[in-house]
Amino acid sequence: MRLYADAHADTFYEAALQGHDPARDDSPLHINLARMRAANQRIQVCSVFTPARYCGNEATAFAHRIIDCIDANVSARPDAFAVGESPRGQPSPIVLIPWLEGASPLAGDLALIDAFYARGVRGIGLTHNHRNEVADGCGCAEPRNGLTRFGRALVERMEELHMAVDCAHLPQPAFGEVMAMIKRPPCISHTGCRALVPITRNADDEMLRAIAQRDGFIGIDFYPGHVLEHAFAQGVRRATCDDIAAHVMHAVNVCGIEHVGFGSDFDGFADTCENLRHLGDLPNLERALRARGLNEAALERVFGLNLLEYLERAIQSPGGHAGGARPVSAGHALS
Repeated sequence: MRLYADAHADTFYEAALQGHDPARDDSPLHINLARMRAANQRIQVCSVFTPARYCGNEATAFAHRIIDCIDANVSARPDAFAVGESPRGQPSPIVLIPWLEGASPLAGDLALIDAFYARGVRGIGLTHNHRNEVADGCGCAEPRNGLTRFGRALVERMEELHMAVDCAHLPQPAFGEVMAMIKRPPCISHTGCRALVPITRNADDEMLRAIAQRDGFIGIDFYPGHVLEHAFAQGVRRATCDDIAAHVMHAVNVCGIEHVGFGSDFDGFADTCENLRHLGDLPNLERALRARGLNEAALERVFGLNLLEYLERAIQSPGGHAGGARPVSAGHALS
C-alpha cells in the first residue's frame, strides 16, 4: 500500500483551540487517527498558525500553545504519533512536523528561531495573508513591499539551520527576493495554480517553475476557493476532486512529476469539496487523478513519496541525517 504524506493541515490548531481529540473517530476534525491509518499516512506537517490579532509576545505564546497540543498528543499516544523529521524505515508512528504558518511568533527577534527549532519546528511559512515582520502577505493591497531587513536575516538563519523556507501566501516582490537568496530547496506547502484560478493567493507558473528549478516541492491544497473560480458565489457548483486533480496535473506539467504533492489545508476551512469532505474520502481523489492519466508510479509520488524526499533534502539536520523523532519537550503553556 502506498504511503500518504500531507504538507499542511490545521488539525492540531483546531484541537488546541476547540478541544477536539484527533484520536477520536467521532471528532469533527477532517483528519483523525483512524483516517490517517486507513490512508497509510506517514507524515503530517502541522500548521502552527497565528491569527493576525496576535503580535509580539502574544503571538509567540500562542504558537507555543499549538506546539504544546502536538506534544500532548505525542505523549498520550506514543504508539500513534512522534515528532520528527522523516519516517524512513519507520512505518509507525505517524511523524508530526510542527511548522510555523507566518513568522509572527518570532516577533522580529531572530533569537527565537532557535527556541522553535528546539521544539521541533522544521519549516516556516514566511507570511500569511496579512503583513508581518518579514513582508507583506498575499492579502495586502498593491503595491506590496518585499522582504524587510529582518525577513532577509530570517531566511539566512533558516538556511543555516536547514529549515524549509515555505512561500505559501508569499506574493511578489518578496517571492522573487527569496528565490534570489536561497541555496536550499524551498516549497509552497499549500496552494492552487493561478493559471486555473487567477487569484493572488495561488502560485503562477513562474513561481511553480522557480520552486521546481530549486529542487523544491509544491503542495496542492483542497480548499474549494483555491481550486474552483468563484467557488462560493451564488449559482456556482460545488468544487470536486476533479477540480483538485486539474490543479495537480497543471503543476505536474509545469514542474515535473517529482515536485508535486498535497498540502491539504484540512481543518483550516469549513466548506469542503463535494466528494472530499475529510481524509477518509481520499480514494475519490485517487480516482480523479487516475481518470486524468496518472499511473501507479506517478500516484505513489504525488500521494507521499515526493514530500518525503523533499523533506529529506530540505530539513536534513546540519549534524547528521534527517530521521529520528525528538523527545517531547516540557512545553510552554499559555498563561
